[in-house]
Amino acid sequence: MIGFISKLFGGNKSEKDIKSIMPRVDQINQFVIAFSSLSNDELRAKTVEFKQRISSHLQEIDNSIGELGKKAEELPFSDISGKDNLYIEMDELKKKRDDQIEEVLDAILPEAFAVVKETSRRFKENSQIIATANDRDRELSVIKDYVKIDGETVG
Repeated sequence: MIGFISKLFGGNKSEKDIKSIMPRVDQINQFVIAFSSLSNDELRAKTVEFKQRISSHLQEIDNSIGELGKKAEELPFSDISGKDNLYIEMDELKKKRDDQIEEVLDAILPEAFAVVKETSRRFKENSQIIATANDRDRELSVIKDYVKIDGETVG
């Protein structure tokens, strides 16, 4: 009886949750298929791409916050109300910035999840992943036994 009533109102909570996230899952799976053809270096470069997209999305508001901070510092110490007004304005911009961060992270979430999924698949299926070594790899190779640098590659 409860199942029948539940179906009348659109299903139970878990069914509704699954239905709401399925479009995201479909997006992620499309990216996973696309990313499966990328080289290890290209897949690794996706992280840098995500950072650049986040940075460019926030660039305008970060510049505005920086300019307000500079203006506040340039005001004489005696102009406390002027500084206070600028800092209040900066606080409002920082709240907007938080909203913009949430917006851009939500936009890249399917791609980022797909990168993690594809990377995990590669680690599961291969005992060693070969990629071009970067500075972080060189740092890690000193302290981690499982990071091996061979010439210009890490594996």
